[in-house]
Amino acid sequence: MDREQDLRRHLHDLVTRTFEGASGWPERVAVFERGIKLLDPLVRGVLAEIDDLFLDHTGTISANQEVGAEGGVVQRWELSWPRQQSAVGRDGGPVAPVQVIAHFRRSFNHPHLRGSAAGDWPLQVLDAADAQRQEPVVRAIVETEFHQRIFEGRWGIVPAMVREHGEP
Repeated sequence: MDREQDLRRHLHDLVTRTFEGASGWPERVAVFERGIKLLDPLVRGVLAEIDDLFLDHTGTISANQEVGAEGGVVQRWELSWPRQQSAVGRDGGPVAPVQVIAHFRRSFNHPHLRGSAAGDWPLQVLDAADAQRQEPVVRAIVETEFHQRIFEGRWGIVPAMVREHGEP
């Protein structure tokens, strides 16, 4: 199982209190940053597929890095589109964009990958093969996120469905 190696490395980090061998915060962040650069094309590619298949190329993919909890680092990729941006959610609030989030809290040994509506997966990326192995995880996150946006904003936020079936 390919993902087994990520889980073993993740567990090793917990035992050794390191991240892929790096022990100090600056060194661990440097490993995280290199991993994010390797992961970026994959995440953008999966988000672009959703834009192509369901959003009639109306989506915008963005990425930004911010300071997170406890002074940690958060890398956030987002896919937003006009129908999502103008939708009112079931709770009366806005419908968020689809998000893929890599976060590394200072109190953690290692970073995690998640969506806004899904749990955490290990983020163990040192090389291109590691990044490519994250594809099923990224796809699961994006599918969960996209479904959550449809649930919140209803199917009418999906341009391809409106094109095929008319306005709801």
